[in-house]
Amino acid sequence: MGVVFRAEDPRLERDVALKVLKPDTLHDEDSKRRFRLEARALSRLLHPNIATLFDFDSDRGIDFLVLEFVPGESLARTIANGPLPETRARAIALDVTEALQSAHEKGIVHRDLKPGNIVITPRGCAKVLDFGLARVTPAAATLTESASLGGGSALVGTVPYMSPEQVRDDRVDARSDLYALGAVLFEMTTGKRPFNADDVVSLLYQIAHEPAPLVRVVRPGLSRELEVVVARCLEKAPLHRFSDAGALLRALRGESSDDSSPSSAKTASSAVRAPVSGTGRGIRSLVVLPFENRSGDPAQEFFADGMTDALITDLAQIEALRVISRTSAMRFKGIHPPLSDIARDLRVDGVVEGSAMRIGDRVRITVQLVDVATDTSLWAKSYDRDLTDILTLQSEVARAIADEIRVQVTPDERARLRSKRTVNAAAHVAYMQGLFLWNRFTADTVNQAIRRFEEALAIDPNYAAACAGLADSYIMLANHHILPPREGYSLGRKAAERGLALDESLAELHTSLSWIHRLFDWDWPAAERECLRSAQLNPGYAFGRSRYALFLSGMGRHEEAIAEAERALGLDPLNLLTHTVVGDTLFYARRFDRSVASYRKCLELDPTFSAAHTDLARSLEQVGRFDEAVEEFVRGTTGPDGLPRPSSGLAILYSRAGRQAEANTTIETVERLAQKEFVSPYGIASYYAVTGDNQRALDWLEKAYSERDGTLVWLKVHPRLDGLRQEPRFRDLLSRLRLDS
Repeated sequence: MGVVFRAEDPRLERDVALKVLKPDTLHDEDSKRRFRLEARALSRLLHPNIATLFDFDSDRGIDFLVLEFVPGESLARTIANGPLPETRARAIALDVTEALQSAHEKGIVHRDLKPGNIVITPRGCAKVLDFGLARVTPAAATLTESASLGGGSALVGTVPYMSPEQVRDDRVDARSDLYALGAVLFEMTTGKRPFNADDVVSLLYQIAHEPAPLVRVVRPGLSRELEVVVARCLEKAPLHRFSDAGALLRALRGESSDDSSPSSAKTASSAVRAPVSGTGRGIRSLVVLPFENRSGDPAQEFFADGMTDALITDLAQIEALRVISRTSAMRFKGIHPPLSDIARDLRVDGVVEGSAMRIGDRVRITVQLVDVATDTSLWAKSYDRDLTDILTLQSEVARAIADEIRVQVTPDERARLRSKRTVNAAAHVAYMQGLFLWNRFTADTVNQAIRRFEEALAIDPNYAAACAGLADSYIMLANHHILPPREGYSLGRKAAERGLALDESLAELHTSLSWIHRLFDWDWPAAERECLRSAQLNPGYAFGRSRYALFLSGMGRHEEAIAEAERALGLDPLNLLTHTVVGDTLFYARRFDRSVASYRKCLELDPTFSAAHTDLARSLEQVGRFDEAVEEFVRGTTGPDGLPRPSSGLAILYSRAGRQAEANTTIETVERLAQKEFVSPYGIASYYAVTGDNQRALDWLEKAYSERDGTLVWLKVHPRLDGLRQEPRFRDLLSRLRLDS
């Protein structure tokens, strides 16, 4: 009936599918009626497993649909290579059943479900296409639609997947789609269609009168549970099939069924028994993979990432469960290695996958929990909610996963998961956009994030999470000397204290405040108190644990620091910064060979990570490999012009390598730069300490103290300052910083 082109929408810069009537049907009123019916049917449907309709219009008498472009290949092409594993076929069937459930709830029957109308995306999800033969049930149809559907008895659909009632031209309802899905599931798992004949007439007769074969007869080794589900879908009488898509979903998931259709009670009982019972009891570690953006709009990527972050945060509050942190999880965004490989790399028992779609103020998320050891989907569910209920929804999903794997959740943890309030939709969107920008971690994106967080708070002044985002943004700018310390940390403190006044239970806010107490206030007891409160509220918050590790390291509590850093790495094993934190705790504990190994392991993950190169250079310096240290430092600081950026660290390494002329030139450049903008006085002091000019080193340390240079937190433990430790002025500075005990 139609021709579909891949096209570009230049306004939103996205690919779309453009569907128009074939030229020979342009003047066929019946074809035009069905084409418009497809548009009306799709306009009612918003579901991640159904291709989204973006627009319907007419140009010079030619009607056209603008649809979501769905990458991937059709299920027909996928199964042309042979039957699928049962677990994979079940997963596809779940996606399709959820799509049908959404359509049926809107009163829409597809009537032409077949492998050619199902596309498998690169992430392995199934999407249903082509509602050109859809029927809107009379109860849901408008007067116009009812009239357009009346009359005629043409055989519509694709014969091998037609239900017996379609073949007989009887009344068709939602259960006809369930029959077609049974035929598709039969073909996915056996590689054959349930009915085959040499001619159409014989095929129609088989569908209408002959019983379908059992899948385990065609392909031995399939489960009894699957056989029962498929057989029930392929019942001749609609009354004997599953009563609706919801009942089929429960059977596919292995849940208890309340389906009371007048079929055999024994059959119904068998159909809903899980193929593997209790596998979730062994899951004590999880990774939440990046949610797929199912909106069809790349600009909505922030929403899918935000849902991933939120679920990780909620699950990480459960102390009995090890949850991989965001940074490691996000390394799998856009790539799809086998789940077994992901589980091996992250050392987890379970994987959570999901998708998210936002249209206006409505959201739909689909979540699936997979037991990696058995490659079994333990639990899957879709949620449709108003955006105002999104916080409650996030916690509801986390509780459902915890319940499924029977992990112990303390009363306090359960109370925190339940104590979610409604949120203003616009405020939440602004907050998620801010979080998305902050995680890109450049000066420009962090400044943009600040504007989004402020926008969220202007809309909803009681939004504590936005305060946490604002605090972390200002702290990041101050810590990287993009803002002067007094300005950046002052703004960060104001945001953190405002957030804690709204919600004391947010671990992120306590970590933010601990960072300010440490880097700006030099109030060590307060900093540790906030670190410990953060860990109590969210034991799985890897960022908070890595910050605590650095605090302990600066205090000289090296064994505790190393243990805490390794605990953070266990929660976030692919996070490059967490690897450097482990290296830092080893460096300040004077275990230089081990710190070298830690930084090199980080560079194996990403050879371009500049911080690992400069930190490695610092450790190589301490073991006397000065030339190699210079090479590493230059590798990590070379700019677009091909030259290393001048810094006190580079000057130190030039000096240690015997290249004093280059060291002098570099430190002079750094001191001139310090007259124009904030440059860490502590770094310049370190240079003079290494070169033996103690008085100039102490002068620069006094300047660092007066300017509240946060790098002074390493005064007690940094090897480069060892030549100053017997100086009275140095001991006095340690006393003023309360680092002398």
